[in-house]
Amino acid sequence: MRTAVFTIKDHSDITKTISYIHTNYTQANFENKPLVVEIKPFEKDRSRAQNRLYWLWMAQWAKHQGTDKDTEHLYFKKKFLARIYDRDDVGQYKATFAAVLALKKENHAMYQQVADGLNELISTTDASVAQFTEYLNDIHAFCLKQGCYLEAPDDLKYALEK
Repeated sequence: MRTAVFTIKDHSDITKTISYIHTNYTQANFENKPLVVEIKPFEKDRSRAQNRLYWLWMAQWAKHQGTDKDTEHLYFKKKFLARIYDRDDVGQYKATFAAVLALKKENHAMYQQVADGLNELISTTDASVAQFTEYLNDIHAFCLKQGCYLEAPDDLKYALEK
């Protein structure tokens, strides 16, 4: 029997959960393996659900591209997260982004090396729940346009909501 996680937001979710329990109780009882049901409040912490979904998507996209998830992680930070952080003036990034942009405008020889170094330092952990939701949605839309539908398991779909 597989593990199932249900997020209960309304009465229909309760019905699905109870139905799953009813369906699997007989088998579990027959095998003398009782079911364990854990009920806990929803956690707004993006570090769990959003992070799990993010790395699942990095693996899916990397497989589609024939690369690895760390390469794609760097790509998407540069493409989407840096813009979100710059727009929202997140932490120490604003001044650093301005300095890198100045190097680009000057056609400075060190521009690409500095830009790549900054991209390595950008951390997804600095994103708020709303920012990371936007980031995930940007990635999903981008990949879809490239012909790759990123799958979100039912227990992680709520991570896409603000």
